[in-house]
Amino acid sequence: MEASARTDVGLVRAVNEDNYLLGDVLFAVADGLGGHEAGEIASKMAVNMLEEYSLSSEGNPADRLREAFREINAAIYRRSTGDQSCEGMGTTLTALLIQDGTAYIGHVGDSRAYLVRNDVMYQLTEDHSVVSELVRMGMLTKSEAKVHPQRNLLTRAMGTLPTVDIEVVDTKVEPGDRYILCTDGLSGAIEDSRILDVVVSEKTPPAVVDELINLANQNGGYDNVTVVAVFIDT
Repeated sequence: MEASARTDVGLVRAVNEDNYLLGDVLFAVADGLGGHEAGEIASKMAVNMLEEYSLSSEGNPADRLREAFREINAAIYRRSTGDQSCEGMGTTLTALLIQDGTAYIGHVGDSRAYLVRNDVMYQLTEDHSVVSELVRMGMLTKSEAKVHPQRNLLTRAMGTLPTVDIEVVDTKVEPGDRYILCTDGLSGAIEDSRILDVVVSEKTPPAVVDELINLANQNGGYDNVTVVAVFIDT
């Protein structure tokens, strides 16, 4: 298994509120919410706590990942309600844990996890956002959602409420699988088909990460962008 990650402030924002985790079997991206750099604090708390949380102990990996998310959510909420400078902060969090031949994905918000297998890309997570709900109900097309004025309005985030509904999915790992975690600075800037083109054409995770971030910035760089690429050995 080979992995690489990078975050970039983009061409418009003054502060990068994204963070990522690049571990041996645990990976994540987080996109902070909140003004006065509070979003940066929330996303950093999320990835730091996830890195420290024991996910290698006994028990079901999906349950342990869900418990980690619950602890992180509670900690961010306590900080946001106890520190006036962090009031209202939160973050997305999308994590990938690879263990015993299975990929477990924990997810809250509109960052994404993709799987590319046999040159086909699958979105493993659902965006927890207002426009995505409208797309699922058939009231918006995906193209309309990308330019909708409420496209950044989330229906779930880590730390904005005392509890949060956590999405956890799993899939068996196969040789040659390529996993991509990203914030919406990527998925909102380029089409999924372009992401797929890059993932299948580039030979290494660092090359994929660099090319995807370059494309997001070439398309305006309106948001912070973070990408984690994990390649499973063939």
